[in-house]
Amino acid sequence: MEPNAAFHYTGDIVGSALRRARKILADHTVDVDVPGDLPMVRVDPVLFEQVLFNLLDNAAKYAPEGSTIRVRAESNGERVLIKIADEGPGIPQGDLERVFDTFYRVRKGDHVRAGTGLGLSICRGFVEAMGGTIAAENRTDHSGAVFTISLPLLPNAPNLKDMK
Repeated sequence: MEPNAAFHYTGDIVGSALRRARKILADHTVDVDVPGDLPMVRVDPVLFEQVLFNLLDNAAKYAPEGSTIRVRAESNGERVLIKIADEGPGIPQGDLERVFDTFYRVRKGDHVRAGTGLGLSICRGFVEAMGGTIAAENRTDHSGAVFTISLPLLPNAPNLKDMK
């Protein structure tokens, strides 16, 4: 775990990443559902914000202007799950696992600004260093991709409910 890791509210870091990505997301509707009573997660806030920023940047790159980018977070009692979904073309089936490889880039149309192929690789490295996992899949309810970050809940993790 990174030396700056401590318990943080998921919503605070999501909010910070959304503020940082404001210009990138300007041509999209952003739908956020992050309950305020989620258990705290043990993460490095700077690195975790960078992960979220990279995912929001990718969503904005691949989704058409005017489409919706959804940010959802929930707890299943053992983990906190954060999902970022877009309404772009999705990820070719053969690329779903490879998108996390260093320097790998999904072929894209002319309307998508080029990247270095480092963003998702960095996301995976940071998330795994914090004890979590990250996965890519295609949406089943709409065209587009969804990236899911799963972070473990630690037994001594503070909860907003406990602070009241």
